[in-house]
Amino acid sequence: MTAKTKDGKVVFTDEKIYMPQSTNSRGDKMVYGPGRKMGIVRDTSLQPLQTKVETYEIRFPYEDAVKDGKKVREIKAKEMDIEISLWYQPLDMPPDKKPVEGKDRFLFYKTTKTVAVK
Repeated sequence: MTAKTKDGKVVFTDEKIYMPQSTNSRGDKMVYGPGRKMGIVRDTSLQPLQTKVETYEIRFPYEDAVKDGKKVREIKAKEMDIEISLWYQPLDMPPDKKPVEGKDRFLFYKTTKTVAVK
């Protein structure tokens, strides 16, 4: 997710990875059987036929100024373009390798919305 002003300046960017997170559920004890060795701590994966809603609080770029002896906050950009992209990338990719579009990762969904201060 990337937020840009109308002149192209990046104001905010964030990236999230959706996948199950697991841990050793027994600590340092010896556990027999693969069903008990790993336990799911939480599931942050994208489930089929379920809507995932994410909320971001993005501040518009501002500047504090003094006018008539009072401190005033002036908003520099009244509009921002928010670009959201949802990619699929296999888990077996090394973290130091940059993914190649179309080969290592695939675009599922992309949208751009404009938000404004009124």
